[in-house]
Amino acid sequence: MDWSVIVSSFIVALATITSILLKEYFQSKRKNVNCSIQDFTQKSQNIQKALDFLMNRIKADRIYVYEFHNGDHFYSGSGQQKFSCTYESLGPGVSSETLNLQNLRMSTFNKYIKQLFDEDSFSFINDKTETPIALQNWFANRGITSNYARVIKTLKGEVIGALCIDFTNHTRELSKEEIYDIKCQARLIGGYLI
Repeated sequence: MDWSVIVSSFIVALATITSILLKEYFQSKRKNVNCSIQDFTQKSQNIQKALDFLMNRIKADRIYVYEFHNGDHFYSGSGQQKFSCTYESLGPGVSSETLNLQNLRMSTFNKYIKQLFDEDSFSFINDKTETPIALQNWFANRGITSNYARVIKTLKGEVIGALCIDFTNHTRELSKEEIYDIKCQARLIGGYLI
């Protein structure tokens, strides 16, 4: 019996089995990636439907979602907490702001963020609310006369973002029913974001 033939046959068989198993493993990984992309696409579509529903319900000019995320680090080692616009729905003739609202530092918008966390909402109505000058200018530069924001939370109550409503063509206060609708949609969107 020639042991070299047996050993080489064994090695060829082992290599063949290994290649088949690796092929199946990578194909299953690819399928999982496709499922993840499909899941993400479906969730994104559902979030967009929620924004479009609110747009029609309250006749806003712009509705969008901010998501909180980690930023860079300062030389001191402390982290820069940031937020970015990830979804948007627009009324006719209203400019898109999504690309301009990326990687915003939370420290720059401290009053806005603090009120969101403390009260679950933030409201700005031009000339009617006590808003810091820097924030008033930020709204004015974007053509916003009124803004309402509602926190987006996980089911465990962790704040992960904000649902924001802008009025640019006129100053407007929201009714209790509209605020309730916004609260419901923020809860729904929170479920899709996790």
